[in-house]
Amino acid sequence: MEATLEQLQEQLLREQFPQIADLRNQVHISYWSDYHLISQSLLNHLPFGRSLGPTTFYQYIDYQLDNLLIEARRNLLFWSLSGTNHFNQTPITQTTLFFDETFFWHYYIPVRTREITEALLQGNRIRFLSRFCLLQAQVEVEFNEIRLCTTDSGTQLVYCHSKEYTYKWTTSLWEVNIVNDEQTLVNSTNFSCPITEPNTFGRETEYQDRLDQILHQPDNFNIEAQYWNLLDTTEIASDLPSSSPSLPSLSSRAHTPELQTCWCRIDLCLCNNPRPDTPPTPPYIILWKPTALNTQPEIGLHYQRNSTSIQSGSPI
Repeated sequence: MEATLEQLQEQLLREQFPQIADLRNQVHISYWSDYHLISQSLLNHLPFGRSLGPTTFYQYIDYQLDNLLIEARRNLLFWSLSGTNHFNQTPITQTTLFFDETFFWHYYIPVRTREITEALLQGNRIRFLSRFCLLQAQVEVEFNEIRLCTTDSGTQLVYCHSKEYTYKWTTSLWEVNIVNDEQTLVNSTNFSCPITEPNTFGRETEYQDRLDQILHQPDNFNIEAQYWNLLDTTEIASDLPSSSPSLPSLSSRAHTPELQTCWCRIDLCLCNNPRPDTPPTPPYIILWKPTALNTQPEIGLHYQRNSTSIQSGSPI
């Protein structure tokens, strides 16, 4: 009976997880765990190693977090079926992935510095996936934000904490935490400087190969009007996995014919004339109008199509 059970587990592993990724081979990712295998499908849903402009970021938040949860849950199943343990023979219950600082700041950013700088000067917020944590109790996804700092020697791209998304399996809810509410994109006071010296551990070729793969993915560091105007479709970014996406459950901005088109989000406001039924903006949120090149934030009312609370993955 024991042999039969083992054979069944091996068969399920082959059928359900045909591709397994070895984190030791992922130069754009660093990780905290003595176990280095995860499902390739989960890794495909984690856009490490690149920056995310406003359209790309919200497209990921609106359409991909549900799929990320599916793959995270499947990875828990992979751990269970494979019977994987730590070096001390305790079962694997969590893993934490981080962006690789050498790859991001010394390979990717130098190639995209001009485009990112121009986007920041236009008021567009540029983020990147900085951490992903999978535990038996919850999933955590953290994004950092790129800022522009002026020094005596010129300008430099720096970064700061921005948003954390936490999904608890027991409550089936996404919780959103704004770690840094400072809105200034240029010369902000709360930021961290990138590492100054790269450390590739002799894998320069692997770093360059990964960079070439990422550079083939489309980048959009500005606000793409077409995306917000056509959100009644289930189209997803071409650089994300091509599996059939689930319908968005995160503050859907689908076009409503009887209402004026609105692109507003928690940190993005493009309304010229707030509607009479505009709910008040929470006091801890300061909105910007990037296309207006404002030097000061827009404080006041803000129209949101979906003003419901955070339910089934609906962060404000």
